[in-house]
This record gives sequence, structure tokens and C-alpha cells, in this order.
Amino acid sequence: MTRFRHPAVGAGLLALLLAGLSAATRTDTGHGGVELLERWTLDWRFRARGPAPPSPEIALVVFDDATAERSGPLFERRAGWATVIRALKAAGAKVIGVDAVFDAPEHLVSEDVRARVLAWAAAHPAPAAGDEAALLLSVVARELDGDGELEAAIRDAGNVVLILFAGEGARPAEADASLARARYAQSTPGERNTSRVESLNASLPRFNAAAKGLGFATVSEDATRTVRRFGLMREHQGAMYLPFPLPAVAAFRDVNRGRLAWLGPQQQVRLGAQTLELDADALWLDYRGPQGTFPTYPVLDLVQGRVPAGALAGKLVLIGVTRLGYDAVRTPFQVMPGVEVQATAIDNVLRGAPLRRSSRTVDLFVTLGVALLASLLFVSRGLRPAVQVAGTVALVTAWVAAAHLAFVRASLWLPLVAPVAAALACGVAGLALSYASEALQRRELKKAFGHYLGAEVLEELLARPDMLALGGERRRLTVLFSDIRDFTTLSEKLPPEKLVAFLNTYLSPMTRAVLRQGGLLDKYIGDAVMGVFGAPVVRADHATLALACVLEMHAELEALNKGPLAALGLDVAIGVGLNTGDMVVGNLGSAERFDYTVAGDAVNLASRLEGLTKTYGVFCLVGAGTREAASADFAFRDVDLVQVKGKHEPVAVSELLGGPGRAVAAYEGLDAWQRGIAAWRAGRLGEARAVFTAFATSNPADAVARRYLERLATLPDVAPEGFSPVAAFTTK
Repeated sequence: MTRFRHPAVGAGLLALLLAGLSAATRTDTGHGGVELLERWTLDWRFRARGPAPPSPEIALVVFDDATAERSGPLFERRAGWATVIRALKAAGAKVIGVDAVFDAPEHLVSEDVRARVLAWAAAHPAPAAGDEAALLLSVVARELDGDGELEAAIRDAGNVVLILFAGEGARPAEADASLARARYAQSTPGERNTSRVESLNASLPRFNAAAKGLGFATVSEDATRTVRRFGLMREHQGAMYLPFPLPAVAAFRDVNRGRLAWLGPQQQVRLGAQTLELDADALWLDYRGPQGTFPTYPVLDLVQGRVPAGALAGKLVLIGVTRLGYDAVRTPFQVMPGVEVQATAIDNVLRGAPLRRSSRTVDLFVTLGVALLASLLFVSRGLRPAVQVAGTVALVTAWVAAAHLAFVRASLWLPLVAPVAAALACGVAGLALSYASEALQRRELKKAFGHYLGAEVLEELLARPDMLALGGERRRLTVLFSDIRDFTTLSEKLPPEKLVAFLNTYLSPMTRAVLRQGGLLDKYIGDAVMGVFGAPVVRADHATLALACVLEMHAELEALNKGPLAALGLDVAIGVGLNTGDMVVGNLGSAERFDYTVAGDAVNLASRLEGLTKTYGVFCLVGAGTREAASADFAFRDVDLVQVKGKHEPVAVSELLGGPGRAVAAYEGLDAWQRGIAAWRAGRLGEARAVFTAFATSNPADAVARRYLERLATLPDVAPEGFSPVAAFTTK
């Protein structure tokens, strides 16, 4: 179960969960917290991108506030709309799209009066030139027949596309046979139809019959009350109806209605040779900008000839209303007139580049991928939290930038909220688990090393647990072994309870000495103490620390012999061996039980040196590596070249004489001693005998000098053939 505590594993599992939830909660209507936020980020992307060039084939002619104020009848009267259509035809518009429904006859007077005037006009088609009353009645008849004027203008233009509304009003579709031209010529219903409507609201049959094409202009708001999609099909009484942009573009491209096809199962629409890919029966609108992005001309300027020549020639021109508060809808940029939405849908179809939204599957894998990348920041326990936080923020920033770049360059809507939220959640979870794991690790390290490391070293290890090589590594360290001389004899003299009291009294200060100097108390071996310096926390001065520990042990032993041990009637001597070299350090042992310890030839040599202290009668022997690595504050005496059991090469050993603030051993004539050692190793045995004899006289307690004299007793003054200055030991 330990692997499940790893922050990266926990964050990865959270990534899987969040990715699945984000895909499952995506909706077409925008409901749901994540989806709602995602759509708000879409608005931000549109605004951050700013206006983009629209299709140059589209222009708008609008009834704006100025037109309404200066020439109200143009908008209010059917004859005014007829005037606008004729003006557009004269300006060269290739297709005229009318974003308005004329669903009732125009009534300027009572129906009875209107009927009588029109009947008189029909009976007197050419009144006499001097008959003012007849001429006036003829003018009135034309004013009252605005529907006829508009119908004639639509028919004469031959390029007018009208709109209808789906799902509004109560006009039955079968009441107007011309509405059949508002249907797809070819259609294949899909399995999931969410676009069924109960009614249609269209212009009067006379206008529909005169128009070149018909299509619904109904748009729907999502949960954010914003129009983001344009449905390309409405089903009514089993028939599939066209959206207004399709017949408008078909007329502009001279595509026959018979080549318009609805393919529900494939979620496609065919417009001649063009195929439009849909999402739930609709296109996502790629708004080109705020209101005014498309070239826009007031109706009043058009009819009064102020529109630049050729500005509308060959264009697909939409007539709409932009008067304040009239037909306004919310878009990602702003609230704008509905005719701008129709123009946007036509633009997207003409360019063949609507906004594309990534699929749920892509959203799932994107969210999962970003979240897992965030989780990878917590794989390495060596990374500091600040780096992990910075990495998470950088990852989120990179994804936001990538998603926005895809939106700007490819009109591709990639998810933002779910990946960002998942990455941040994984980051927070990873940090929380890291801290929890760190706390657990600290407890485990305290449990494992609390009794074997000093407080300062333990805190450093807890702050940097990466220094603990759990698998084992080769490092250069210093090892200390200390042992009580003649402990077996001593233990035979003491009863068990006093022996235990003695050991506790002795081992406590010896242990403190190791810990205070930053060493690791590796183990107790009976009465022996084994310490390691330079691990688990790396210390470049490990040899110096070990030597300082020996000085402290010497001081502690002196205090014990004068105090607690004297009370027990004991005078204890110990020997200490130190060696510095390369060794393996880490968790060593079996699969069932292991300890953090060291192993290798350098360790074995330290143990052998501790044993040789009794042979040479000194307090501490150190190997050549320790002497070389020691600071200049420590003093040594060359002792011998020895070949210990298990080693083929001789090693130089030295006696620690003292260091800062304390002397371990003191001798007279140390310069002469060094000359004697040099003579011995050079084979000048007579000279060596003379020096060692004099040194022993000055230092009668020195066992090393006596040992050399014993070896020289049977040797001549000049080294014989085969002489070796190395002392070989065959036992431990």
C-alpha cells in the first residue's frame, strides 16, 4: 500500500476521476457548473482574439435609429420595404436576404374602405388627366396596396430570400404550399432528433411564393443566455426545414435547392459540393467581431443614393433592423442585432469555417493528459514545493496559451476549465499528499534514526531525506570502532545486574560523543560501539568529526573512571580504531530484515585497527585515509606498517596524539621517533635500535617502542635478505 501514498499516484488517480467527470458533465445547452464556466471562457477567447476579417461577400443594410427618425414610413410601410428591395436590386445585390416576417396583411384603413378604393382603382385603371379626384383615388389605391407593392418588388427582384420562425406562432405549415421550398430536398433523419417544433410562423403565402428561397431564422440561447450555435434543421410534421443561411448561400452560389441535403446519422449537411459537419444538429458560430464588423449601410443612405457606387454589387445583402432594443441577442462579444447573427451564420457557411468544438473523447484525453502532466511534477520527491507550484502554474499557462492559439489559428474550441481545474486540483492534491508523505517520512526517519543520530544531524536528514540512499551506494566515509579492554575478564567479576548498570553507565556518554559530533550510531556489538561519519547526511569533514569524537570519548572515559566507575571499583581502558575509505552505505540485509549500515574493506580495517590498539598499547589507531583527511589541528605518531588478516597489501597506521583542546598521549623525543621509524623501514636496523632504545628510556610506558625492540632483538644491524618492515597479523 506504500506506493499509493506517493503524491504522484494520488494526483494521477484524481486526474482520472476529474477527466471522467468533465466528459460526463458536458452538455449541449450549457447547463452544469463546468460547462457554464467553459462557455464563459469561450467569450473571453473571442474578446481576446478581437475582430477577425469577415467574408467580403456579405453586407448589411439596416433600419437604424437615424432612418426611423427621419423616414419612419420606410420601415413601417410595406411600400417602404418594397422601395428598399428595388434599391438593392438597382445597386447590383446578387442576393437579398430579408430578416423580417410579413405574416399579416397591411391595414392602413378599415378593410371595407380599402376594398372599395381598390375596387374603384381596378375599374378605372387610367383616370382622365384633368380629373383630380380620380387621380387622387388612384394614388390612394397604390398606397393602400403596400402588400401588392412588396410582392411585386420581391418577384421582380428574383433574388429575395425570406425568413420564417420555427416554434413560434400558430400558422400550420400545410396552409402555405410555398413553404415546401423551405424544406431540404433530401433528408435522412438521425436517431436522436432534438430539433422538432410544433409550429411555424412565416410571411404571407403571396410573399413566400414570390421569394427565391425560404429558411428559418430561429436562434436559441444557452444557459448563459447567449446565442452560440445555429441549428441547421427543424423538424415539423415529419419534414426537415432549412435554416435561412443555406438558401441564402445556395442562391448566392447558384446552387439548386435539390442539392441541399440533411444527413442526420452522419451529422452533416450537404450544400452542393460543400459538406458541413455538425454538433447536435447545429453549427458553433465563429463570431467575426462585435456589431459593425460586417460592412453596414443605413437604409436611408441607400434610398437617397449615398451608398458608394459598387459597394453592394455582387454581394449577399441582408436587410435587418438595428434600432435600439429591437431584435437584440447576446453574443460572446456583446448584445447585438439579430441580423448580425444571421450574417455570422452565413459567413461561417460561405467560408466553410464555423467554430469547431473538440469531441467529448478529446476533452477527456486532454483533461487527463494535462492533469497527469501536473501529477508528474510530484514523481520526484527531490523537487521543492516552490518548483512544483511554479511547474503547475507554467503547465496551466502553457495549456491556456495553446488552447487560445488553436482558437485563433484554427477556430478550434479546446477545453479550458476542466484541464485547468484538473491540473490545479492535482497540484493541490500533490502538494497536500507531498506534505502528508513528508510528515509520514519524517516520522519513519525519526523512528529509524532517532536513537542513532544527533538532533542537528537528524533535523538535516529530515529536511533533506534525499541524502538517504535507501538502495545503497558507494561513498567515502569514516568508521569508528571502540571496545573495552579485557571486557570478558571484567564481566566475569561482576554480577549480571552490576554488569548491566556498568554497560549503561559506559555506553551512554560514548553514544553521546558519537551523536554530538554528527556521527551515526551504527550499532552496539556487546560492549563495542560502531559509529559512521559522513552518512546518512553528507559531511566533507567526516574524518575530522570522527577524530573529535575520539577526543570526546577520551574525556568521557577519564570522567567515568574518576566518578561512576570508581564507585564500582573499576578502572576501564578502551581502544578505538578509525579508518577512512570507500564503502557501501545503505539499507543492507535480507528482504525480511535490514538496517542502515556500512560494509566493505575500509570498514573491516577500522575494526582490525581497534583490535590492534591492545597489541600496540595505544588509545587510538587511525588508518592512512583518516590521517590524510584530518585537519591540521590533530597530531599523530607513525606506528607501523601492518598487514591485517584478510588483506594482502600493508597499510600505514598512526596513533592519535591529540587535537583541539585535548591530548590523548604525550611523548618526549617525537622527532627522534620519526627518524627511528624511517631507519626501520629503510632496513638500517642498528640505527633504528639505537633510536628506539633511547625513546623507550625517555618514555618507559610506551608499548610501541618496546614492541620494536622485541622485533629488533633477533635482527642484525643491517637488514638481512628477505627483511620486511611490515607486521603481519593472522588473527582478528
